[in-house]
Amino acid sequence: MKFPNVIGRRDLIHAAIIGSVAGLAGVLFFILILSSMDPAKQEQQASSTEEEVIPVNSEQEQPVVDKNSFVEFFANQHGVFSSNKAALDFIAGFGSLNTSAIVEIDGNFYVWSSITSIKEELVITDNPTSFAKPFKLSGAACTDPALQSLPVHLQSNDPSKFYFEDSQNQGNMPKDWQSITSALTSLSGDLSVARLHLIVHYFTKNDCMKIEL
Repeated sequence: MKFPNVIGRRDLIHAAIIGSVAGLAGVLFFILILSSMDPAKQEQQASSTEEEVIPVNSEQEQPVVDKNSFVEFFANQHGVFSSNKAALDFIAGFGSLNTSAIVEIDGNFYVWSSITSIKEELVITDNPTSFAKPFKLSGAACTDPALQSLPVHLQSNDPSKFYFEDSQNQGNMPKDWQSITSALTSLSGDLSVARLHLIVHYFTKNDCMKIEL
């Protein structure tokens, strides 16, 4: 059987037309697929992709404490030490410091024996020596309203604000307030000593409480 050696001109034209039509059909099909997609959905998908690649900061931003929220106090300070043990050894050497407390602030350990809201009310001693250490307390960074208002409450010199019998007033105070103040009555009847231990307790227990020296 013999095959033709030369393809006819008509066959070439037909092949070219068929190829062009097939290519055009492919392009039109691709355009139809794109146009069928919801533009809003495309934008949402693009946004989601961008959100996925944004790195997440594992550290939460610390709330900014308003300087006006700080309440000023005065501590009867006997010393500052680099470790808690050194502070304890110092206290052990003086019987008069049996109701004192150690508060850690910025890595230093302060020995305080009382806290007042009026500087002149501090009883300065010679053995061991002491002096008035001013500091400011704030609960503005706390989410608990009771802790937010605690510095102002502790500023009061009214004993009834600390040892109240009316249980209705306890709604504005921290939940463990009654148990702490009850325990403090056996430690000392001095309001400045009670204030000291309350401040140290709530400052140590709650990171949101801030002390500025």
